[in-house]
Amino acid sequence: MSDPERIPSSGGRTGKSQSHLPCATAGEVPLSRAWFRVARAMMFDETPIPELDALPLAQLRLLWTVRHWQDATMKDFSERLSVSQSTVTQLADRLVRRGLVERHTDPEDRRVVRLRVSAQGHALLERAEMQQRQTFRAVWDALSIPEQQEVLRALEALGKTAESVRAAQGRPLPSWSESCRQETPAVSEAAQPQPVVNLMARRVRGRAARG
Repeated sequence: MSDPERIPSSGGRTGKSQSHLPCATAGEVPLSRAWFRVARAMMFDETPIPELDALPLAQLRLLWTVRHWQDATMKDFSERLSVSQSTVTQLADRLVRRGLVERHTDPEDRRVVRLRVSAQGHALLERAEMQQRQTFRAVWDALSIPEQQEVLRALEALGKTAESVRAAQGRPLPSWSESCRQETPAVSEAAQPQPVVNLMARRVRGRAARG
């Protein structure tokens, strides 16, 4: 049986904070270095939350998905994460042992098991989200209104182009809707900073620092 912690993902292990950017390489696309600078300033050096930082990425992915799909079934999570149900079961076992996720039997069908984030899990994720929101707010408020508009235009263009490129490569993403901005935090996965992104960022930082 394959190890559920090896769900395909990006990133290595957490590295120490570095005060410099990696040197540019020959043929490097300018976007790559500019993007790294932004991510470094806004995500890489956030103070880690030990309980989340210690989680393997596969477990963190499931925890975040459960956060937004409360009471979904193992089958639902299997389809959402594109892994087998047995993998989801193993990952859920480990999150339950850590006290971050709870299992509940469906009252209408006791054969169906549903997952939800525990009170402890909610508290940790809220801490991570609050920290990231504060960083984004501080950066946003430091921009002038014209700068804010320019940044949004550039990011919208970048996002649309990246989605089109992925679709052309046969790796399409779910459609993005402006209505996401109006959804409640419990519903909108895309509208909030994601702890899984923060963990991946720190691990990418560690790899770049060692490279």
